[in-house]
Amino acid sequence: MAEIKGKCGTDCNKCSFREKFNCGGCLAQQGKIFWGECDIYKCATNKGCQHCGQCHELPCENLLEFIRNGHNPDRLTNLNRWKNEQT
Repeated sequence: MAEIKGKCGTDCNKCSFREKFNCGGCLAQQGKIFWGECDIYKCATNKGCQHCGQCHELPCENLLEFIRNGHNPDRLTNLNRWKNEQT
């Protein structure tokens, strides 16, 4: 199965919300996730980035706050790995 990358660094294939909430991920849902509109998605999209790993501000305070609030700490690891990959 191909890795589905969320703009925030989520590996959507491993996300527990995928099945629990029938979440297609931020790319498929254009940032309108089951819990509401995602500011991380909007920020990356407005900067023309496929994900935050392509942003010159990585890691920005907005992303770090998102991670500190209990959202998967692996996101930053994923983004650092993805930033050198072609997507």
